[in-house]
Amino acid sequence: MTPFKWFMVSIVAIMFVLILLYDSSVQNIATRTTAEVDVLSDTVGAGLIRASLNEDGALEEGTTYLDKDEVVANLVADIVAAQKNLNYDVKFDYVFVDDSGSVTTDDKKIRGIQFRVQYVNDKGTIKGTAERHLTLNQLK
Repeated sequence: MTPFKWFMVSIVAIMFVLILLYDSSVQNIATRTTAEVDVLSDTVGAGLIRASLNEDGALEEGTTYLDKDEVVANLVADIVAAQKNLNYDVKFDYVFVDDSGSVTTDDKKIRGIQFRVQYVNDKGTIKGTAERHLTLNQLK
């Protein structure tokens, strides 16, 4: 092979490796974001419930286990803080689950949240996706 052919083969190989590295890094970013949200689990498990505890430390009768809007706001804030420098739009989907892992809308049965973070470019193409399930511990 002539030097020009070796040069062209090398350029193609380098481009392939760079594209592969770029795609891998976007997926790594998505996975890292959901891993960083694990810290929120401790906050949700203790901080949000504290407002509904009586003086003896027991959950007051008739109150909900947690405030869904506050949980979602904390999740979104955590995700935005972790990924504020990315050039992608973030799509965030979530559902609340009960003890058995079934989707629930009953505030008193919520014991976890399942969420998905997707990174979307300007053309609407999904560049990375990560899912996570957070189980919220109940104080008794």
